[in-house]
Amino acid sequence: MSVGYVGKTTNLSREVIAQQAQAEREDQWGNMPGEIVDYDHTKGTATIRPLFKKRKADGSDLPMPDLMEVPIDFPRSGNSAITHPLPAGTKVNLRPQMRSMENYDVDNEGTFSDARSSNLSDMRASISGGDSLTDPLPNVDPGNVHIRFNADGTHGLRGSPDGKFKLEGSEGNIFDFLVQNVEKTAEGFTLLGTEPDLVHRAQYAEIGEDLTDLAEKLRAMVL
Repeated sequence: MSVGYVGKTTNLSREVIAQQAQAEREDQWGNMPGEIVDYDHTKGTATIRPLFKKRKADGSDLPMPDLMEVPIDFPRSGNSAITHPLPAGTKVNLRPQMRSMENYDVDNEGTFSDARSSNLSDMRASISGGDSLTDPLPNVDPGNVHIRFNADGTHGLRGSPDGKFKLEGSEGNIFDFLVQNVEKTAEGFTLLGTEPDLVHRAQYAEIGEDLTDLAEKLRAMVL
């Protein structure tokens, strides 16, 4: 037996330590994609299926269990938030916490309850991330900020860097409808201002001019 081998085994001590270190790393969890199974909007938690499979010693894959009551993180401040519907199948980004989170989630108290670290039990889910590159977001607008109200982006709010807007609903661009309304009203008051027998003809003409100016400003902001 070569010098340096441990007992009657064929493994060097450094090999045993390396295997132990690798096993410890594989038992710690980092960020991973997941998908919503069920979402409880009243509690702010979801059942989430991790889209990750652990490799067993025999080389086969071990599917992960569904994680229960995972907190969902939306963009939020002390007095505002942006929320989203989360139907089943929605992709999320699962993020482990450094230590156990029971005390924080129950009593808003940050002392950890035990020594576990980066554990599956302490995952939180963010709606930012989790999608595979095989399923990229369709119809991305490369030139404008776009807050989408549906999956394909046909309904939503767009804003350009130069301050123009587009609010797209089921019937079209709401800003465009608003401009058309003001333009038609301006046209009507302008015509009233040309009628010879109206008592307030001058005022009608003035209102028509003001509405025309307003319509021009609105039209200039339509994306």
